[in-house]
Amino acid sequence: MNIRFCLLIAFLLSSAFGQSIVGRISGTVTDSSRSVIANAVINITDEETKLTRTLKTDSNGFYVATALPVGNYTVAVEHAGFKKAARSGNNLAADGRVTVDFALQIGDVTASVEVIEAAGEQVNTVSGEVSRVIDSQQVQSMALNGRNYMQLVSLIPGAALLDEDQLALTTSLSITAQSVNGNRGNTNYLSIDGGSNMDSGSNGSQVNNVGIDFIREVNIKSSNFSAEFGRNSGSSINVVTKGGGDQFHGGAFEFLRNEILDAKNYFAPIKGALRYNNFGWNLGGPIKRGKLFFFAGQEYKRIRKLTDPVRRTVPTNAELAGDFSKRSGNLYYPGTTQPVPNRNISALIVPDGKAVANAYNNMKSIAALYTDTTTGNNITHQVSNPFNWRQEIIRADYKVSDSNNVYFRYLHDNYDLIEPYGTFFSSNLPMTPYQTQSPRLWLPDQQYLDAARQYGK
Repeated sequence: MNIRFCLLIAFLLSSAFGQSIVGRISGTVTDSSRSVIANAVINITDEETKLTRTLKTDSNGFYVATALPVGNYTVAVEHAGFKKAARSGNNLAADGRVTVDFALQIGDVTASVEVIEAAGEQVNTVSGEVSRVIDSQQVQSMALNGRNYMQLVSLIPGAALLDEDQLALTTSLSITAQSVNGNRGNTNYLSIDGGSNMDSGSNGSQVNNVGIDFIREVNIKSSNFSAEFGRNSGSSINVVTKGGGDQFHGGAFEFLRNEILDAKNYFAPIKGALRYNNFGWNLGGPIKRGKLFFFAGQEYKRIRKLTDPVRRTVPTNAELAGDFSKRSGNLYYPGTTQPVPNRNISALIVPDGKAVANAYNNMKSIAALYTDTTTGNNITHQVSNPFNWRQEIIRADYKVSDSNNVYFRYLHDNYDLIEPYGTFFSSNLPMTPYQTQSPRLWLPDQQYLDAARQYGK
């Protein structure tokens, strides 16, 4: 793809979704008597990339810098006859509005007063929206057993966890596991860097499950936010991806889980095996310091587990052969009131009936437990439910001028899941397993049943 075309697309997207992926810093500059200072020089510097935005205060001593990328900023001001002042550690979130005011002291401009603030969530004094920002350090520090950023939504006030199975949340890409302020889970709106991350077909799942190590922050707007975020009636959840900095940074990682400390399900004949490996790498830094930066990475998830036990009632071996003598009541010849002797219809079974019986026999061959009796719930299945996932991310940030920045991001998921009971419906028995591969969907052949038998041993 032509690089100029990529940059043009990124610029257009940044214009269309600018208020979701950038923020603004504003304030007023006065002297010790609270008289405003016009034409004071303001330098706003990104502490990570060292990129600087320079502007001046107006006749009212006011300044505002818009469309600033997410990050921690140092704001410095200077004016002839006053000491230079600076405030660092100003954390600007996506769609954030940070106010940094200055009261300059009389003195030589070569002297300076610097205030270092702890980077953290800023109090929004400009708009009335209710939102929470979970920054990169919090994302990395939280013990997320599914390594899924959607788990973070349950941390904000007003959020209710509707599905405690975080592995199911990871493999299904569902957005319905969290309800915010009493709204339905499927009314949440998900975006990445301001662009929609919703499956427009189901409207209940996400397209990209952004890797934890690729996230700079998660911005969750729960109520009273602007109409520009009003596609859905629930919360607005925006993920901001990481970018490169003025220094090289990166790493490799692997997280793993297994079933050793898990308890066996009460209805499970066997303790289900679990092998969850999550590994990858990332690297970011400058291509040209002060101008062009990059960030790239890959992440893999490998989950090998059995489904939760499913108990069903199926015919006995004798009944599959046509002998219902152990059941009470009568069987009648089709279309008559004449009972079948001894309730044995073996001579009446047609080829279609034999095919149905063979399907049940196949299900018995992969069962974790089968009892050949006429009791209820006489079969239990725990079958293989493997999941393979890979994600790549490439991001480039480019400073066009002092007031314009563009970025290009490529994010791709490779999704491969086998659902033993079907994807768009739930069958009673694992007769119709679907293999879902993004972007294809099809029904596996006998190889799946062979693998399930081997895995269940």
